[in-house]
Amino acid sequence: MISVENLSKEFNGIKALDRVTLQIEKGEAFGLIGPNGAGKTTLVRVLAGQIAAGAGEIYFEGEAIDPRERRYHLNMGLVPQEAAFYGRLSARENLELIGLLYGMPKASVRPRAAELLDWSGLTEHAERQVRFFSQGMQQRLSLAMGLMHEPDYLYLDEPTAGLDPQARFSLWDLILRLSDQGTAILMTTHNMDEADRLCKRLAVLVNGAIREEGTPEQIKALLGSDRLELTLQTVDAELLDGLCGPLDLSWEQKVDRVVITGSRLSEKIPRIVTALGSNILDLQYKEVTLEDAFLRFMGRVRI
Repeated sequence: MISVENLSKEFNGIKALDRVTLQIEKGEAFGLIGPNGAGKTTLVRVLAGQIAAGAGEIYFEGEAIDPRERRYHLNMGLVPQEAAFYGRLSARENLELIGLLYGMPKASVRPRAAELLDWSGLTEHAERQVRFFSQGMQQRLSLAMGLMHEPDYLYLDEPTAGLDPQARFSLWDLILRLSDQGTAILMTTHNMDEADRLCKRLAVLVNGAIREEGTPEQIKALLGSDRLELTLQTVDAELLDGLCGPLDLSWEQKVDRVVITGSRLSEKIPRIVTALGSNILDLQYKEVTLEDAFLRFMGRVRI
């Protein structure tokens, strides 16, 4: 487990991180979401040992550490926003170079590179110079390079930014496979669908501070709610009050529609339909997305 307690960082008197506390368990994907300038990349850079924190502690397997220590680096992989490789080297050569820089035995470097080329779907391109790769191929190679020394923890900073849907889905599949295999992942993203699909837990970072934390379902429930929109022949307020109250739901009339909201709404739809019966002319269920919830939340906080 990696955990941070009261981590803070300032740049020219401006707080980039403000007493951040969180922990990343082995085998989970933990997502950081938030607006531009929220401190997501700064947190990743501190954890990766690229910059020093101003205050706070970082713990690795229960022991306070300096993230620049070699024993920590050997258990940590980093995939930065900007792909970091040598464009005039081939994919295989980039992987082998990373392996040697991490001190891997020479005898194991080439087999490990071949394994990752196969895993990332790049075997047929192994001898091509990386500068001729598509962006999606470069991102897959970057991910493979971050895994070359078989780290237990992996930091991904906007791993699919700028990718087309096909390349993005391909990278998602690789990340999910890593998580299923037990790699702990901390990733930053602006893609709410990505955060919802890949992450077991999320933290919403605003102005360097964590404002909310939980599973995607908990974040959605906390920051938004599903909606059931009904067109009724007649709107009976007394009937709707008596129906929604015991179900812990709320309703309001918007022009010609009745909108019902509340927790675990999907489970309660059958009882609503049974109670209203033939009075229903039209029914539409709209499940709140993480993006809906995030936008509603951001509309309520001061940036």
